[in-house]
Amino acid sequence: MGFKVVHLTRPCKISIESANLHIKFYDDESEVQLTLRDIDTLVFDNDKFSITGKTLHYLAKHGIATLFIDESYHPSSILIPYHQHSTMSEVAHAQISLAEAFKADAWQKIIKAKIVNQANVLEYLNIEGNRELYDLSYGVLSYDSNQDEAQAARIYWKALFRMETFRREQGSEDIINVMLNYGYAIIRASIAREVSASGMLSVFGIWHKNRYNAFALVDDLMEPFRPICDLYVKLLLNKKYYGANNLSVNIKRDLVGLLNKECVRINNGTSTLTTAITLFVREYKKAMLIQSTKNLYFPGIETLEFEDEFF
Repeated sequence: MGFKVVHLTRPCKISIESANLHIKFYDDESEVQLTLRDIDTLVFDNDKFSITGKTLHYLAKHGIATLFIDESYHPSSILIPYHQHSTMSEVAHAQISLAEAFKADAWQKIIKAKIVNQANVLEYLNIEGNRELYDLSYGVLSYDSNQDEAQAARIYWKALFRMETFRREQGSEDIINVMLNYGYAIIRASIAREVSASGMLSVFGIWHKNRYNAFALVDDLMEPFRPICDLYVKLLLNKKYYGANNLSVNIKRDLVGLLNKECVRINNGTSTLTTAITLFVREYKKAMLIQSTKNLYFPGIETLEFEDEFF
């Protein structure tokens, strides 16, 4: 796996030269060459670029999470490799035949982990409401049949941004929602890459089942990671971009940079967000194959990383 996150915001031409990624910028004719094995994520954040078919092939071949952003700062597409996993057939059959008991248990634990992380965010920021969220997390039932996720969301979003009028909505164009959507898109692309690399089929989710969603499993697995992005957006707005009303290039680069921050506690250690995603997806696959979540561990928030950056 690579370690570099490449964020392209300027008009450019992308090609492959000697198995390296070659980028030539149109505005000043400068050129950059990157080793493919060093790249983890590639974000195309403008529509004024040209790219060769060979480049697309190499990006997929090297498992680089490639995300294309539209003019509304939403992901327009994700490039992931077609499955080349040696046990793809075995994994696909395991997904299709998953017992309802496993899916119910997995979703229960995913939602509990998400609510606990939301509570941790409020507690870290010294915002009231964290105790209510912890209490909700203790009572999450199979398949979240009490809809504790929705109850937690009502408490969490109102408290986090201290705005009676704030609504967490995918299509909203206020700076908070736009930054959250952008951050989530980056995380979603990284998880999609790991799901593909594991041999799992992203279309077969645990809970999400929208017939038009080809990334149902990705959307399921990213739920515990969302509060990490929420905290980062909150701190960016409070400490670095106070009063911002548009998604500048610097804000977008900071959001993309979240992938390389050691801000996740997982399996009794601390890791970057990218590494934590890899570990979590692999562990979920193991749990799925044996149809037991007993040893499945979930990501938590390492607040020291944010402490060092913002305080």
